[in-house]
Amino acid sequence: MMQNLRAKFFWTTVLLAGFLLPAETLTAAQKPDDVILKLRQRCLAILYHAIESENAYIRGAAARAAGESGDKELIPLLQKATTDVYHTTRLFALQGFKNFSPESASLTAKYLIDDHNIWVKSAALEMLGDLGRQDARGLIRANLKSYDRPVRLSAAAALYKLGEKEKLTLVLDTLEDSNSVARYQAIGYIGKMKSRELIPHLTALLDDAEDEVIFYSLKAIGDLVQPQLFPRLAELTLSDHPSVRYQAVLVMGYLPASIAQNHVRKLCQDPDPMVRVSSAVAMHRLGSDNCREVFAQELEHPDYGVRSSTARIMGEINLPDRAELLGRALNDENTRVRTSAVRAVGMMGGADAFPLLVRMLDDPREAVRAYAAGNLIKLTR
Repeated sequence: MMQNLRAKFFWTTVLLAGFLLPAETLTAAQKPDDVILKLRQRCLAILYHAIESENAYIRGAAARAAGESGDKELIPLLQKATTDVYHTTRLFALQGFKNFSPESASLTAKYLIDDHNIWVKSAALEMLGDLGRQDARGLIRANLKSYDRPVRLSAAAALYKLGEKEKLTLVLDTLEDSNSVARYQAIGYIGKMKSRELIPHLTALLDDAEDEVIFYSLKAIGDLVQPQLFPRLAELTLSDHPSVRYQAVLVMGYLPASIAQNHVRKLCQDPDPMVRVSSAVAMHRLGSDNCREVFAQELEHPDYGVRSSTARIMGEINLPDRAELLGRALNDENTRVRTSAVRAVGMMGGADAFPLLVRMLDDPREAVRAYAAGNLIKLTR
């Protein structure tokens, strides 16, 4: 149930979302707890209906929303999702259990370690490593000789996290593979290991001939970037490849402001919209208000992909007018944009998120309603 925000949520609901309970009339005499309880019941009904949908995308949305809620009343839904025929639904269920408890996540990962889909299987192995499950070493080692490369890499990375440092060799050797996709996968796992001792391997790849290798290496470096890398990052922000510029400027956002701020500010005028957005994100990380107008501008971009990405990113950026901007995105004609906006509002949280999410319970798309319901349940735990 609500604690400090209960009263704010209640009156906001009454004033701005009288349609909350279509079959009943809200009155000032009702206690906040009663209203919130009925809201939760409606949200639970939405999610349990969505997980029964014939549409795999909707079932996936239900599983993801339920997991992100972290609410124990949705554990049966997640358990059902782990057996779904659609692999993405199973994957979302696995990822969701980590928001409940390490033990429930571990049990689910051990169950899905035998999944027939390589990405679900790989995610299960990865989770066991992240959870530090020493008791799962035998299960993980059995996958080092898997026919599927992602599974082998995931097993090696998990064992590395569990202290078997020699298993890193398998991942590093894959960096030399002639298959580009294999190299991308290895870079991704190195990034997930989050170890500073591995940064030199990623830094060396920033001089690779393939733009995609540079992009994935920058993404893997992320917030582990060191100031001495600034000159190379500055060069990469001049790349002809928009994705390289986009990722290079994002990484700059983790450098000291005194080093990176002036350079990043210039990129807020880049011809590519996503480079402009990433520059605005970087400026925010560097503690500057410059480029803040980019978020509002790109939420109006003709390309729905840009609008969707901008809305999603705003879930992580604490802007003074964030609720207002995301409120506009919730009215977007494109389902993908509204979905991103709903999830961003959930990440934003707080009393301002409440009326925005309540109104989305009546969205014409069931997946959007599911994400709104999951986030409302999270707010009212």
